[in-house]
Amino acid sequence: MPRTTFFLIVPFCFCLSADRSPADELVLAEGGKSSYNIVVADDASPSTKHGATELQTFLEEISGAKLPIVSDRQDLGRREIILGDNAHLRAILPNIDLKSLGAEGYVIRAVGDRLMIAGGAPRGNMYGVYGLLEDHLGCRWFTPGVSRIPKRNRLVVGGIDDRQVPALEYREPFVFECFDGAWCARNRMNSSAGRLEEKHGGKVKFGDGFFVHTFNRLVPPEKYFDEHPEYFSLVKGQRLKQGTQLCCTNPEVVRICTEAVLEAMRKQPEAIVFSVSQNDCHNCCECPRCQELARREGTQMGPVLQLVNRVAEAVEKEFPDKIIETLAYQWTRRPPNTIRPRPNVVIRLCSIECCFSHPLETCDSEQSRGFRADLEAWAKIAPRLWMWSYATDFHHYLLPFPNQRVRGPNIRYFVAHNVKGIMQQDTYNTACGELSALGGYISAKCLWNPDYDPEKATDEFLAGYYGKAAEPIREYLDLLHDHVARHNIHVNIWAKCDSPHLPDELLKRADVLWQRAEELVASDPETLHRVQLSRMSVDYAILERGRAEARRNSSVQEGLLPLAVERFGPFFENLKNSSLSRLNEGELLDKDEYRREMARALRLPEN
Repeated sequence: MPRTTFFLIVPFCFCLSADRSPADELVLAEGGKSSYNIVVADDASPSTKHGATELQTFLEEISGAKLPIVSDRQDLGRREIILGDNAHLRAILPNIDLKSLGAEGYVIRAVGDRLMIAGGAPRGNMYGVYGLLEDHLGCRWFTPGVSRIPKRNRLVVGGIDDRQVPALEYREPFVFECFDGAWCARNRMNSSAGRLEEKHGGKVKFGDGFFVHTFNRLVPPEKYFDEHPEYFSLVKGQRLKQGTQLCCTNPEVVRICTEAVLEAMRKQPEAIVFSVSQNDCHNCCECPRCQELARREGTQMGPVLQLVNRVAEAVEKEFPDKIIETLAYQWTRRPPNTIRPRPNVVIRLCSIECCFSHPLETCDSEQSRGFRADLEAWAKIAPRLWMWSYATDFHHYLLPFPNQRVRGPNIRYFVAHNVKGIMQQDTYNTACGELSALGGYISAKCLWNPDYDPEKATDEFLAGYYGKAAEPIREYLDLLHDHVARHNIHVNIWAKCDSPHLPDELLKRADVLWQRAEELVASDPETLHRVQLSRMSVDYAILERGRAEARRNSSVQEGLLPLAVERFGPFFENLKNSSLSRLNEGELLDKDEYRREMARALRLPEN
């Protein structure tokens, strides 16, 4: 399909535009000094005031000059950075349209010797600050502890006229390293799981206990099943108490769900989204009413969406600004023939079955083709469509997973098909997953601006995070991704250690590249530690493959066994020094026991 511009940006420049003279440059600071003030209204929102402090902090870090933050009650000055809708902004741009920017859009505009940054509530002004720092001054925040803040003796901007409105209302890189509130705000993510506070302008907040898979939360089996088994799914002639769903066409179930949601909304006025969604299992209700509706609608989503719409209709009367969300997931993924989601209903479509080593738009796997059909059908009927996408191997958090290249194309594809919110579920319940910080950064860049080049984002991160080791790590990433592209290997989120995307020769070459990466930063302990933690991914694959070979063979001179024995010590030393607490989604990791098990398998001393 032709490339589409999803992100409204007026081009900017660092240099002077053709109709400006050197005298028209905005010299924000020079030689550690500045004649500029940052102007904020006394009654500005906490996020606007936080944005002013962030702007002051980073401009000082860049230039050495600390710009004063002053009130808009002061007389209009000649050189000002005017932040937010205040008296000075209205004096210069009385007719500026801020309503069209929504909750998070902003404009950055140079007018004479003044720079205006203004946006919508609650986050637009603050995002405008980060837009200036990132897009115009070159700042980058790779992880909570690693950033790139350029140094300039003479800090100059030219003719900026930049208007940005995000294409996505909900942007969530759901990965452990990306939950830090400052990181989220600086990368313009409104992640529901992010530790975003009032000073960050809040976030897309789900009701407590209403994030996802809420049927048991709404109608608890332990409370209702014994007296009312008819509230729960009928499967093969039996009502289920365990592993159940709701009987969505039962009027009492509709009433109980509605009352539970309304009660939660009254107690949690700050929450925006409340999920009314199936439990994380199958077992849809097979009662005659549910199945007749499912038959007419051509999908088991029929009964679920009817229930959701009825709850949403009641909610809308009392809470017109709140959202009811439900999942289009596994057995409810296909859209119904005639039932349509109400305007205050979000359909969250889940791509869990798909291949994630190829862009979804062009992947030829049966699973991806089926998903495309459902996405394109939902795009035509859902007024508010969100995506739950996936970005890790849930059985092996450390296993190399070639999905970095697909993040940008997938986000663009989703946005082109009416998607308004995206969650990228990565390694979320432990630090140090396979290149999780890199993946989170790429996702963040493309979630804010779907047209952002993911290859550029990758190179930015590698240079900023790994320093001199960036080149061999980039070569490793290309090796991994080129292999699945060349051989059309489909990799899903349950890939095993013997997956064809990781042949022995590739792992041996990867080991050489990571060794070179370590050598290039051997004199830089902090960067070396980052490289060593990231190398655990390839080491894990080598050791697990070596363990499998040892079970089949008595010799340690074949396949990956010799390399597994060689990497045993460094891997477990790095593991000990890491914050990794899980090897998969479900189990906590006992590092000592894992070491003993691997040592026994490789016939090495256990201590």
